[in-house]
Amino acid sequence: MRQRTQTLAGLLALTAAALFACAWPAARPASAAFEPQQRRARQTRRRAPSRAQARPRVDYTKFLHATSQHRKACDSCHKSPSENWTRVRAAESAFPDITDYPEHASCIECHRQQFFVGARPAICTVCHTQVSPRADARFPFENPEDAFAKSAKAKTRRGDFEIYFPHDRHQDVMARAVPPAANAFGFVRASFAPRAAEDRRVDACTICHETYQPAGDAPEEYVTKPPDGLKSNALGLEAFWLKRGMFKTSPRGHDSCFRCHWQEGGEAPRSNDCAGCHKLLPPVAGVRYAGAPAKVDADASNPSVKAVTDADVLAHWAVRSVATFRHEKADHVKVGCTACHIFITSSDKLTAGFDLVPIKTCASSSCHGNTNKSAGSKKIIFDEVEQRKKDADYACAKCHINLGREPTPKSHTDLFAK
Repeated sequence: MRQRTQTLAGLLALTAAALFACAWPAARPASAAFEPQQRRARQTRRRAPSRAQARPRVDYTKFLHATSQHRKACDSCHKSPSENWTRVRAAESAFPDITDYPEHASCIECHRQQFFVGARPAICTVCHTQVSPRADARFPFENPEDAFAKSAKAKTRRGDFEIYFPHDRHQDVMARAVPPAANAFGFVRASFAPRAAEDRRVDACTICHETYQPAGDAPEEYVTKPPDGLKSNALGLEAFWLKRGMFKTSPRGHDSCFRCHWQEGGEAPRSNDCAGCHKLLPPVAGVRYAGAPAKVDADASNPSVKAVTDADVLAHWAVRSVATFRHEKADHVKVGCTACHIFITSSDKLTAGFDLVPIKTCASSSCHGNTNKSAGSKKIIFDEVEQRKKDADYACAKCHINLGREPTPKSHTDLFAK
């Protein structure tokens, strides 16, 4: 009897299992539509990048002051003066200054992870020429400028700052011709040539700006010997070849500034107030020189330009709108600097554009814009504008190297509208 009961129970269990199996396919469609969505959702969640992965990669081999985390007070990283200030300049010319990189502590506070990753952390290459526990050689610091300019890093460096320098506030001080009293501060002229009494009104600029590679008494007017037979255009103007006395230099570094703006006293901004003069530029990649126009007149590929070894001179020349102008030419020396650079005395920063010379200053009847047929070289601008009307392919060459091929601008044609 017991055996029959067990057999019946087993048959009932098998029947129930069979009935459940038959009922399952009918119940599955409701959940089947939902299951792939769940699977897709899980897959989507699995593929979504983490926040760390979504962030753009940072190039820790480059340091930018414009980075938001770096826009702290300058003295939060830079110690003024640096410990090596007595050694980077000759003893007789040394003065308290920031002349070295910040200490490691100012970097590790934020970049501990980057400093201790791998055997050769990329962040170390910002300052160090070789990343190794046994090597501590570094690139020259950007100040003093002379030492840094000779380094390989200087060739690829684009400065983070423009310099705030109000010419209008300095011009009256610079124009003082009275020699200073004994043991008192005074400006020293950059030029050693005797100064004529009538020239004193225009001489203030030579306090800071010297003529680069002056012609002087040299028998050759060119910096390097030009090739035989320089090509001439339809008006007899020779192709560009660099002449002596074309350029003016600009002060580099703190040497010329700290005579007035020293750390313990002097005029504000003082030498330990970096932000008083250094203003951040927008972080635009690939800009060689602040304010450079889209089209430039200079031709750095010209063989004669290779004789220029001063990087700052080349940088300023590269953004000239009139690339062939010679500062040392006799007729140009006679007029004051501000007779042409009419905006410079009211400018408050050293960027391209404020030293721009308007075409009207060159095209006066006493200079190069005379319309009289017998005026000779004094009518060269008029002649070139007229030549462009006759020949659209004519390239103006008196003032320009490259821009002379561009269409004549309205500022030029308006000069001779009548």
